[in-house]
Amino acid sequence: MGLIEKSKSKDQPDSLRRVAHRRFKEALFAGRIKPGDFLSQREICDLLEVPLGPVRESLKALESEGIVTLLPKRGIRVIQIDRLAFKQAIDARKIIEGPAVAHFAENAPAEMVETIKSETLSFIESFQAVERPDDTLFRERNRVDMLLHDMVIEFYGNPILVTAQKLATEHVRIFRLNIVANEKFFELPAINEHLKIIEALEEKDGPKAQQAMLDHLDGTFNRGIPIYT
Repeated sequence: MGLIEKSKSKDQPDSLRRVAHRRFKEALFAGRIKPGDFLSQREICDLLEVPLGPVRESLKALESEGIVTLLPKRGIRVIQIDRLAFKQAIDARKIIEGPAVAHFAENAPAEMVETIKSETLSFIESFQAVERPDDTLFRERNRVDMLLHDMVIEFYGNPILVTAQKLATEHVRIFRLNIVANEKFFELPAINEHLKIIEALEEKDGPKAQQAMLDHLDGTFNRGIPIYT
């Protein structure tokens, strides 16, 4: 075996581990795996179409992220986010995204702000054009929602905070899987809160953007708790 072939062979298990890790989250957020599910490793292998070794490695990473619990000789339990964990995830996002959006407001180029604004207004127009939103529009709402947050945190330029924010956001999303069918989450309050953030971004007003972001994340928490409880 040549040097290149050896290198490919060495990298393959890690690549499959990453595939398994990604596919597990995709299955979770698509509803094929549900919060609170109890699964065997073999069931996960079949679902993800990945061999057992890489699946085991990916499960260790998922456990370190708080997404699953590995129970020796019993199986894998998918986390079910409760009210306390939901609040902790929101609090983490406030700590990270507040300063990040202030930095974005004061330093980001106008083209980035315009991209966020145009995508947001386009979604609002699509939402208002239908009598009852469907799952496709709901997914578009999530995409537009995350566009602002992702651009803000990535512009901050701190990979440690990017990783922490993405993990906290995933925990919020897992919590919301319990309530995704509720009509209140098809409404526009979160997106309207984004418009207030965008207004501050256009004005390059860091403190105003930070307060608007904190208000938005508080709103996310307050909208979730009454529905869940």
